[in-house]
Amino acid sequence: MTHFSASAHTRANYNYSNFHKSLLHENNGEDYALRHIYSLENTKVLLEQWGWSSDQIKTGIEHATIDVYKNVVYLHITNKISKRGQLIKIRGISRFISKADYVGILIERCWAKADPYKLEPGNEWDELIARGNTGDFYELKLYQYEVTCTCHAYSGIKKAFEQDSVATKHLMLNPKTLGQIPDKHIFATWKYIGAETLQQYEYCWIERKEAAMREKDKFLLQSQPDLEEPDFGDW
Repeated sequence: MTHFSASAHTRANYNYSNFHKSLLHENNGEDYALRHIYSLENTKVLLEQWGWSSDQIKTGIEHATIDVYKNVVYLHITNKISKRGQLIKIRGISRFISKADYVGILIERCWAKADPYKLEPGNEWDELIARGNTGDFYELKLYQYEVTCTCHAYSGIKKAFEQDSVATKHLMLNPKTLGQIPDKHIFATWKYIGAETLQQYEYCWIERKEAAMREKDKFLLQSQPDLEEPDFGDW
């Protein structure tokens, strides 16, 4: 039996695209693209942007079908539902959506959740520690062109983009990320060092590295013993 991660991907008697089916695995936890990119939560944000009210979204999202193709996503919400034996009309939709829209929403939501005050300095200048809501700690490694994190969300989002090359293309073209995997801890790191885009982060990384090297040189200089002039006696 094929498993899906959200009700939007479990519609009975619906012929999903071959690409959509290729994202599925026997292990429900491996449906990364469906769980992290083409999720119900990201779809709710899109509907809100298109003028849907909170009540319309709450009702309609329970009847959504999200079908993922190679280049686009098809969203369908029926405009008639059966409730207590009666046919009720609700707001519906049937449209193709650019994967860039879903990638953009994912980036926006991760940025909004990023909290630099939950970060602590690590043992080295290029390391930070993130405090999770459950008390767990995650390690952030700062490289010149990216930041990585040991949290499960970062791992899942990374695998989601590995499943979908078109989504990855939009991630690379996004002026904010330029390919950086979006995650709230990653963006918290950007905010922590004063950056809002990957390009700004790269400059901040260089400044951070140079400051660390200066501090290291200063420490080494101060730790060296003063050399006294040797006493050769009378010549």
